[in-house]
Amino acid sequence: MIEFEALKANSLEEALDILAEKKKEVRMVAGGTDMLVQIHHESDDLKGMEYLLDISSIPGLDLIEDNNEYLKIGALCTHSEIMDSVLVNEKFPILKKAAEVIGSTQIRNRGTVGGNINNASPAADLVTALIALDASVVLHSKHGKRELSLSEFITGPYMTDRYEDEILTEVKVPYIQGEYFDCYQKVKRRQAVAIARINLAVITKLKDNKFDDIRIAFGSATPTAMRFREIEAELEGSDLNKIDYDKLADETGQAMVNITGERWSTPYKRPVVGNLLKRALQSIVKEVQ
Repeated sequence: MIEFEALKANSLEEALDILAEKKKEVRMVAGGTDMLVQIHHESDDLKGMEYLLDISSIPGLDLIEDNNEYLKIGALCTHSEIMDSVLVNEKFPILKKAAEVIGSTQIRNRGTVGGNINNASPAADLVTALIALDASVVLHSKHGKRELSLSEFITGPYMTDRYEDEILTEVKVPYIQGEYFDCYQKVKRRQAVAIARINLAVITKLKDNKFDDIRIAFGSATPTAMRFREIEAELEGSDLNKIDYDKLADETGQAMVNITGERWSTPYKRPVVGNLLKRALQSIVKEVQ
């Protein structure tokens, strides 16, 4: 049994004071959908934990706001709040699509954006969409704050660049100028409450019937969710009616292997990533036409 002392912070300043003092001995919890499972299973990741800090009541970290150049999403926003937000639905509907397929209703009501990001699962649905949107994260400590791209923040499977005295307070999603189209795809073992085997977020604008500023991010296909920039470069400026989708699917599968190498899951994942992108692009073309 893991033994620890439960603490609760009612302000950001109070939480930062505790982190500065306890450092490696403290873990944070908000929604608890990941942490409580780890505690139940006595995860090795919790070795050395002496304090569990509840940050769920810190005011101001659950807001979704329009900040002119970007959409600000507080780290304590739940997945359900993402789905219900008028701003999110207006500015970035792909975030709603990703949030809708996370876990169960109960998990979406409790799980937070910050927790989803800090957990850094390669299969995290919201993270893949945020990577495609070039989102960044803001972290606070007693020494100030810093901002870095989400791609930089997540350094590996279940690993981040968060310092032990920092709290992730918000996500910044820069606005995309002009009209764009998006598609979110997820492969899972069952229809509900399933972790992604592979997920995909595609965002693109169209210019003269050609793909423009296209962004393709896969999750769970690689060690961390990431953009497939080689495939983006190939599609950029391509006429959407003249694409050889089968060739593109093969190239996308090979792009994954170039990143991961040959693994036990490669025979399954290689064709799936290609077919997912093919399906997503054809969905966008159908929507346009």
